[in-house]
Amino acid sequence: MSSTSDGIEDGDLLQKRDYRDLARGGLITFTGKIGRASRGAFLWIITFFMGLDVQGYYSLAWGIVSTLNRIAQFGMERSIVRFAVRARENALYPVERVVVTGVSIVSVSATLVSVGVFFSSELIAEFYNKPIAEALRILSFTAPFLAICWVFLGAIRSLRIVVYDVYIHSVAGPLLLLIGGVCIGLGGGGLRAVSYVQVAMAVGIFGLSAFFFSRLFSFYECWRQLGKHKPSKDLTYFSLPVAGGNLLHGILTQLDVLMLGFFVSAEMVGIYALARRIASLMLKASQAFDPIFSSIVSELTVKKQYAELNDRFRVLFRWILIINLPIFFALLTIGDVILAFIGGGAMNALPIYQIERGVTVLLTLCVCMMIQGLFALTDPLLTMAGKPFLNFFNNIFWLFSNFVLNVILIEYFALGIVGAAFGALSSAILVNGLRAFQVYYIFTVSPLGLEQIKPVFAAILAGLITLSIRQFLIGDVITALVSLLVFFISYLFFLNAMGLESEDKQLLQRFFRWVREWRRV
Repeated sequence: MSSTSDGIEDGDLLQKRDYRDLARGGLITFTGKIGRASRGAFLWIITFFMGLDVQGYYSLAWGIVSTLNRIAQFGMERSIVRFAVRARENALYPVERVVVTGVSIVSVSATLVSVGVFFSSELIAEFYNKPIAEALRILSFTAPFLAICWVFLGAIRSLRIVVYDVYIHSVAGPLLLLIGGVCIGLGGGGLRAVSYVQVAMAVGIFGLSAFFFSRLFSFYECWRQLGKHKPSKDLTYFSLPVAGGNLLHGILTQLDVLMLGFFVSAEMVGIYALARRIASLMLKASQAFDPIFSSIVSELTVKKQYAELNDRFRVLFRWILIINLPIFFALLTIGDVILAFIGGGAMNALPIYQIERGVTVLLTLCVCMMIQGLFALTDPLLTMAGKPFLNFFNNIFWLFSNFVLNVILIEYFALGIVGAAFGALSSAILVNGLRAFQVYYIFTVSPLGLEQIKPVFAAILAGLITLSIRQFLIGDVITALVSLLVFFISYLFFLNAMGLESEDKQLLQRFFRWVREWRRV
């Protein structure tokens, strides 16, 4: 066989391996992300036992702390992956040396964050005029545990292993919150108890991440690497813009809640937090594929294989589209039912116009999250390809545009939580359009193609059939459930009738194989 044919064969094998890993890892992580959405049950428990006001105070306090925790993490969730892959591919030094360096860096950043939040809690509470000072002090202790956890998980992700991430963030974390929430709910606890539960969760997942790390790497080797030359300068230089971008993205993620906490009541903050939690289901698919995709991008860019990178990105965009379309329709159909259920009696006690605003917010955020979910993978693509400063710029622009729109819509036009939702949607459209242009201009990578039209047409046809049937149904709950069933069946039928791509068949085959072997995962 010629060298050319050898190259083609190697390329085909690498392509099959990448799609296999993306399908397997993505499906496992996506299942975990859906399970992670059960964190919404924690908000429901707080709302049910303690009221919307306590839930609103908690959402505001945790929004502040989780945003600042981005500084503590120092971008290590991506940086460790990139440097671990490079160290292993080029045989530079043991991966443990990268881990030791990462832990050293985040230990400093996490300590600064914890101390800063602890001693500034009164000032923050006074700024918002909300009784959250004690909650902030308690939650400040989460920073070091969560930061080091991300270092361990970054090393594990560099091996294209994502199942441990699922165990930690999608099983253990939500389970600890649920158990703790039920205990304090039955025991009559308040905001202080809720904060302690969050700290307990952080400690728990830190311990579990250390355990899983020890199964793949050596703590003894980490100890041996302490005295060796470490890539501190390179890792810090790379992580700085990543950390800055992550901080800005964290602010963006919580900006609406942070600003609403200043302008509206705790109850309305609580409603918005519930709606956003439900709409965030639209982000689970992209988040599921992110760990494996980041590793693949790092490997392909090291080898300068940009054509292959375009193939992987386009296929992954279509997979996210296929998964998100039925979720999008489901949330549009029964989102109000879910919101009312999670809100429980607290929602029913509100005036009807506030409930209607909550539903409007939910539908608007669903559209916003759909756009974010489709173009979310441009972020790791730019970062892992060595362009972290672009993501930093993008997040600055996103933050600025979202802040301005929120001020105008929330305060000037007095739209409250509805204004925050429309501000989030408008800024998401602007920034994700910019990201798509950058990726195309720099790497000639574009997710758009004729093959992407098939799932859209399948969803439109299924939606038309569903809407025509709904008029003959009576009852909100029954209508919602039957509509969902009709849509899913019609969607799968039309998707199959239009012809699946070979990569899509591989995804489905992997899915059914994984279902059969789920006990082994």
